[in-house]
Amino acid sequence: MSGDRPVRVQRANLVVADLERSFRLYCGVLGFEVDFIFDERAEDYAYTIFRIPDEARTRFATLSSKGQLRSLALTEVRGVELPKPAAPSSHALVLEVDDFDAAVVGARAEGLHVFPEETLHTHDGRVGREIGIVDHDGHLLALYRIQQSA
Repeated sequence: MSGDRPVRVQRANLVVADLERSFRLYCGVLGFEVDFIFDERAEDYAYTIFRIPDEARTRFATLSSKGQLRSLALTEVRGVELPKPAAPSSHALVLEVDDFDAAVVGARAEGLHVFPEETLHTHDGRVGREIGIVDHDGHLLALYRIQQSA
């Protein structure tokens, strides 16, 4: 592969049932900031790619993290029941958090499922902490914090 990379990750987009509830986790607990919110748009491409039924209503928000502009999007779908994620999980959002303990406490305060904490050993010899959280809509989040350099 050449030095030129043919792709750039713009953002992840999660489908959620309630933007305000999601903001409590993603902004209040994890520290994202809301950039903008679009109310429903009839021509929204999300209906096509997420296979949202025509009778559903949507809103869209982008969130920024530290040093990463609009790195996460949330598409709210109202008026239809969202499917429950199946096991095994088909995807995870991996997030490095500055205050690992506060994030875990906040997730538990939201009543979310928090997996047992593990020690993280990276491929290059760094050591840290990692934990899994399932958000209000069933999306798996893997949180980590490096504590020791190689």
